[in-house]
Amino acid sequence: MNSFSSSALFGGDDGVLSQDILFLNGDHQFVINDPKKGQLDLKHPIQKIVISCGWVVDGFAVTYQLADGSSTTKAHGSQFPKASDVVTFNQNERLVGVFGRAGPQSYYHRNMVNNIGFVIFDTETGTTRTAGPYGNGNRSNQGAPFYVSDVLAFGSIAKPDEPALGLCGVFFYTD
Repeated sequence: MNSFSSSALFGGDDGVLSQDILFLNGDHQFVINDPKKGQLDLKHPIQKIVISCGWVVDGFAVTYQLADGSSTTKAHGSQFPKASDVVTFNQNERLVGVFGRAGPQSYYHRNMVNNIGFVIFDTETGTTRTAGPYGNGNRSNQGAPFYVSDVLAFGSIAKPDEPALGLCGVFFYTD
Protein backbone atom coordinates (compact mmCIF):
# COMPACT_ATOMS: atom_id res chain seq x y z
CA MET A 1 0.00 0.00 0.00
CA ASN A 2 1.27 3.49 -0.87
CA SER A 3 1.64 6.26 1.69
CA PHE A 4 0.79 9.82 0.68
CA SER A 5 0.96 13.14 2.50
CA SER A 6 0.73 16.88 1.98
CA SER A 7 3.59 19.31 2.58
CA ALA A 8 3.43 22.58 4.47
CA LEU A 9 2.23 25.71 2.69
CA PHE A 10 5.09 27.80 1.31
CA GLY A 11 4.35 31.50 0.75
CA GLY A 12 1.15 33.36 1.56
CA ASP A 13 -2.38 32.37 2.49
CA ASP A 14 -4.36 35.43 1.33
CA GLY A 15 -6.25 33.87 -1.58
CA VAL A 16 -8.43 30.94 -2.61
CA LEU A 17 -7.48 27.31 -1.90
CA SER A 18 -6.93 25.08 -4.95
CA GLN A 19 -6.29 21.36 -4.52
CA ASP A 20 -5.39 19.28 -7.57
CA ILE A 21 -6.20 16.09 -5.64
CA LEU A 22 -9.73 15.76 -4.34
CA PHE A 23 -9.38 12.61 -2.24
CA LEU A 24 -7.77 9.21 -1.99
CA ASN A 25 -10.34 6.64 -3.13
CA GLY A 26 -10.83 3.15 -1.74
CA ASP A 27 -8.30 1.68 -4.19
CA HIS A 28 -5.53 3.86 -2.71
CA GLN A 29 -5.38 6.01 -5.83
CA PHE A 30 -5.38 9.81 -6.08
CA VAL A 31 -8.43 11.28 -7.80
CA ILE A 32 -7.97 14.56 -9.69
CA ASN A 33 -10.19 17.43 -8.56
CA ASP A 34 -11.97 18.09 -11.86
CA PRO A 35 -15.41 17.25 -13.30
CA LYS A 36 -14.28 13.80 -14.57
CA LYS A 37 -12.71 12.86 -11.21
CA GLY A 38 -10.25 10.55 -12.99
CA GLN A 39 -7.57 8.59 -11.19
CA LEU A 40 -4.02 9.93 -11.39
CA ASP A 41 -1.46 7.71 -13.16
CA LEU A 42 0.94 7.19 -10.25
CA LYS A 43 3.74 5.86 -12.50
CA HIS A 44 3.75 9.00 -14.66
CA PRO A 45 1.59 11.62 -12.92
CA ILE A 46 2.88 14.84 -14.54
CA GLN A 47 3.16 15.52 -18.28
CA LYS A 48 4.12 19.21 -18.17
CA ILE A 49 4.30 22.33 -16.04
CA VAL A 50 3.72 25.75 -17.62
CA ILE A 51 5.33 28.63 -15.70
CA SER A 52 4.27 32.31 -15.63
CA CYS A 53 6.84 34.41 -13.78
CA GLY A 54 8.80 37.64 -13.50
CA TRP A 55 9.96 39.13 -10.22
CA VAL A 56 8.03 36.32 -8.49
CA VAL A 57 6.18 33.18 -9.61
CA ASP A 58 2.88 34.66 -10.80
CA GLY A 59 1.33 31.28 -11.54
CA PHE A 60 1.72 27.85 -13.11
CA ALA A 61 -0.42 25.15 -14.69
CA VAL A 62 0.17 21.40 -14.34
CA THR A 63 -0.99 18.84 -16.90
CA TYR A 64 -1.59 15.48 -15.22
CA GLN A 65 -1.74 12.08 -16.87
CA LEU A 66 -4.70 10.01 -15.76
CA ALA A 67 -4.81 6.23 -15.35
CA ASP A 68 -7.09 5.89 -18.41
CA GLY A 69 -4.47 7.59 -20.64
CA SER A 70 -6.24 10.95 -20.86
CA SER A 71 -4.94 14.16 -19.28
CA THR A 72 -6.24 17.20 -17.43
CA THR A 73 -4.70 20.57 -16.58
CA LYS A 74 -5.03 22.44 -13.30
CA ALA A 75 -4.05 26.13 -13.07
CA HIS A 76 -2.67 27.98 -10.04
CA GLY A 77 -2.50 31.77 -9.89
CA SER A 78 -2.03 34.04 -12.90
CA GLN A 79 -1.58 32.48 -16.33
CA PHE A 80 0.26 34.67 -18.85
CA PRO A 81 -0.88 34.55 -22.51
CA LYS A 82 2.72 33.68 -23.41
CA ALA A 83 4.27 31.29 -20.87
CA SER A 84 7.64 32.13 -19.32
CA ASP A 85 8.64 28.49 -19.81
CA VAL A 86 7.21 25.00 -20.26
CA VAL A 87 8.75 21.98 -18.53
CA THR A 88 7.81 18.74 -20.29
CA PHE A 89 8.22 15.22 -18.90
CA ASN A 90 8.76 12.12 -21.03
CA GLN A 91 7.08 8.81 -20.10
CA ASN A 92 10.08 7.74 -18.00
CA GLU A 93 10.44 10.96 -16.00
CA ARG A 94 9.17 11.73 -12.50
CA LEU A 95 9.23 14.89 -10.45
CA VAL A 96 11.49 13.96 -7.54
CA GLY A 97 12.00 17.43 -6.09
CA VAL A 98 10.60 20.94 -6.01
CA PHE A 99 12.70 23.75 -4.56
CA GLY A 100 12.49 27.50 -4.25
CA ARG A 101 12.02 30.46 -1.94
CA ALA A 102 8.73 31.72 -0.51
CA GLY A 103 7.60 34.21 2.11
CA PRO A 104 7.56 37.98 2.64
CA GLN A 105 8.17 40.15 -0.41
CA SER A 106 9.09 43.73 0.54
CA TYR A 107 8.14 45.23 -2.83
CA TYR A 108 4.65 43.66 -2.95
CA HIS A 109 4.06 43.83 0.83
CA ARG A 110 2.74 40.28 1.08
CA ASN A 111 3.89 36.67 1.27
CA MET A 112 4.46 35.09 -2.14
CA VAL A 113 6.42 32.42 -4.00
CA ASN A 114 9.66 34.16 -5.00
CA ASN A 115 11.00 31.34 -7.18
CA ILE A 116 10.48 27.67 -7.96
CA GLY A 117 12.51 24.93 -9.64
CA PHE A 118 12.15 21.24 -10.39
CA VAL A 119 14.37 18.15 -10.15
CA ILE A 120 13.33 15.48 -12.65
CA PHE A 121 14.50 11.85 -12.58
CA ASP A 122 14.51 9.57 -15.63
CA THR A 123 13.68 6.03 -14.44
CA GLU A 124 15.03 4.51 -17.67
CA THR A 125 18.46 6.16 -17.83
CA GLY A 126 18.94 6.86 -14.10
CA THR A 127 19.78 10.50 -14.81
CA THR A 128 18.43 13.72 -13.36
CA ARG A 129 17.88 17.17 -14.78
CA THR A 130 16.95 20.48 -13.22
CA ALA A 131 14.45 22.95 -14.65
CA GLY A 132 14.57 26.47 -13.22
CA PRO A 133 14.59 28.12 -10.88
CA TYR A 134 11.87 30.37 -12.30
CA GLY A 135 10.98 33.77 -10.86
CA ASN A 136 13.22 36.03 -8.75
CA GLY A 137 13.49 38.35 -11.75
CA ASN A 138 14.71 41.20 -9.54
CA ARG A 139 17.32 38.92 -7.88
CA SER A 140 16.05 39.80 -4.39
CA ASN A 141 16.21 36.23 -3.03
CA GLN A 142 13.53 37.15 -0.51
CA GLY A 143 11.61 34.54 1.42
CA ALA A 144 12.82 31.33 3.02
CA PRO A 145 14.17 28.38 0.99
CA PHE A 146 12.07 25.22 0.67
CA TYR A 147 12.57 21.74 -0.79
CA VAL A 148 10.00 18.95 -1.12
CA SER A 149 10.76 15.48 -2.54
CA ASP A 150 8.70 12.88 -4.43
CA VAL A 151 5.98 15.29 -5.59
CA LEU A 152 2.90 13.74 -7.22
CA ALA A 153 0.59 16.76 -7.38
CA PHE A 154 0.22 20.42 -6.44
CA GLY A 155 -2.04 22.68 -4.43
CA SER A 156 -2.04 26.43 -3.94
CA ILE A 157 -3.48 29.53 -2.41
CA ALA A 158 -4.01 32.06 -5.19
CA LYS A 159 -5.97 34.99 -6.56
CA PRO A 160 -7.03 33.29 -9.82
CA ASP A 161 -8.61 36.33 -11.52
CA GLU A 162 -5.48 38.50 -11.29
CA PRO A 163 -3.62 39.05 -14.60
CA ALA A 164 -0.30 38.95 -12.65
CA LEU A 165 0.91 38.24 -9.11
CA GLY A 166 -1.94 35.78 -8.54
CA LEU A 167 0.03 32.99 -6.83
CA CYS A 168 0.28 33.50 -3.07
CA GLY A 169 1.42 30.12 -1.74
CA VAL A 170 2.03 26.56 -2.86
CA PHE A 171 1.96 23.08 -1.27
CA PHE A 172 2.59 19.60 -2.59
CA TYR A 173 1.15 16.10 -2.42
CA THR A 174 4.00 13.66 -1.92
CA ASP A 175 4.59 9.91 -2.15
